[in-house]
Amino acid sequence: MTDEMTTPADATADSDWFEELEAENLVISRLEADTLTLITSAVGAATVGDAKVTTSAVGALLASNDVTMSAGAAGAVAAQGNVTLDKTGAAAVIAGGDISLSQAGAELVLAGGSVSMESSGAGIVAGREIAIKDGWVGLAIGGNVEIAEGVDVMFGPREAVFVGAAFGAFFALVLALVLGTRRGGFEE
Repeated sequence: MTDEMTTPADATADSDWFEELEAENLVISRLEADTLTLITSAVGAATVGDAKVTTSAVGALLASNDVTMSAGAAGAVAAQGNVTLDKTGAAAVIAGGDISLSQAGAELVLAGGSVSMESSGAGIVAGREIAIKDGWVGLAIGGNVEIAEGVDVMFGPREAVFVGAAFGAFFALVLALVLGTRRGGFEE
């Protein structure tokens, strides 16, 4: 196993910003780079322009452009551009552009553009257009939602109405209790 890190010639060992960083077997808590390529690495937090991450784990990845992850894991991925996850798991994926999941999973998927999922699963998906082929989704919210036959949907329109009504009733009860105790309405 080799540890390899390619950086510009003028980068110093204690520098946390790199113009272009290609790293293999890197373990680091925080880094910043214009272009990031990680292979078999672990990063706590990364702020980048573009990122290509393979067989690596990232706690939080913030990109001003695009992110591509393959066979990895991430806590949160946020990009102003597009995000592509292949055989990757993430807690939250947020993109200003499109999001593509292939054999991937996420708890929360929010896209300013479209979301495409193939053999993937997600808890909550929101985007302008959503296309899901083979997989599962808890709740999909979008202007145009296409769900292929065989996709498991936990909350359809009818279930969403019931859940919304239950949450509304619960919060109304909590609000009444809070306001009642502040006004002294429940004194003995």
